[in-house]
Amino acid sequence: MRYFHSALLLVFGLSLFKPAIGQIDPTELIKGAQSDINYLAEGYLEPFGNSLATGLNNNWYQTAKTHKTGRFDLMFYTSLVFVPSADQTFTINNSELQQLELTSGISASAPTVFGEDSPGPGLRFKDDPNQNEAFRTPAGIGFGAMPLLMAQANIGVFKNTDLTIRYIPESGVPLLDGGQIGLFGVGVKHDVLQWIPGDKVMPIDLSVFLGYTSLTFTQALDDGSGNPGQELVLNSRGFTGRAIVSKKFLFFTPYLGVGFNGGGTDIQINGTYEYEQNSPAGPIISSITDPVNITANDAGGFVANVGFQLKFLWVMAFTVDYTLATYSALNAGLGLSLDF
Repeated sequence: MRYFHSALLLVFGLSLFKPAIGQIDPTELIKGAQSDINYLAEGYLEPFGNSLATGLNNNWYQTAKTHKTGRFDLMFYTSLVFVPSADQTFTINNSELQQLELTSGISASAPTVFGEDSPGPGLRFKDDPNQNEAFRTPAGIGFGAMPLLMAQANIGVFKNTDLTIRYIPESGVPLLDGGQIGLFGVGVKHDVLQWIPGDKVMPIDLSVFLGYTSLTFTQALDDGSGNPGQELVLNSRGFTGRAIVSKKFLFFTPYLGVGFNGGGTDIQINGTYEYEQNSPAGPIISSITDPVNITANDAGGFVANVGFQLKFLWVMAFTVDYTLATYSALNAGLGLSLDF
């Protein structure tokens, strides 16, 4: 099963994600005062965390209809979470920096993780006697979207209620050098029409859904100092509540969901990092341990999605939907559906 999930991730990554994602490296931002590091790292990494947390709230259902007890779906889903253009760059202001300053101007635009694949503006230490450029902010991946993949099982339990489990075992991530990812989620969908008089003559299905997902992502880092334990760690969580309506037409079922999203991502850069700065007495090597511990919390708000399920060969299901949220997404799924 581990290798099956890895193969799915590889196919999805090759089709949607540039190999340049393996070049994400925030270590260049670990220079200067702690406040400078947090300021720059938050600007660069926050959209990465928000896109993960938002993506976790997609692909929970493919119809409002619940399963009979013991009937189930086994689906594999993909999401392409679109990052708004405003979150593909961030602005650096000298007034927000303590030990660092821009080499040109008092403010400048820099790429986030999802920005252009070219380095950002130059920064230097304010007290550098030679006023040398110390570094440039890191490039983005040149791709303004985040792909996610997950396996999911839905089973009817009791009283027109579905239990949903989603899972990816902790394993290596193709195209991400040194990366590891693990995912788990649980959700419940309940038919509310059964509690309304005359529900048998209603021409639609209507249900409510609640779901929670957590994801852990780690990637090895290397600032060239040889210090062990350097890594980027993201712990994302997403939760959602939806009202879902659908109408079945033979093998075709359109659906609509509306509700809310919540969630966030804790972002940490662990390990000891070294950087050099000039002084009147010559170069000084400084070090800092576990330099970044920030939280991205902009994944919540109103959400709506519209899509359809297409049944074929009686037990196979294909679904596509578009989700409108803080970070919108295009979603698709394919799998086995025993719901007759």
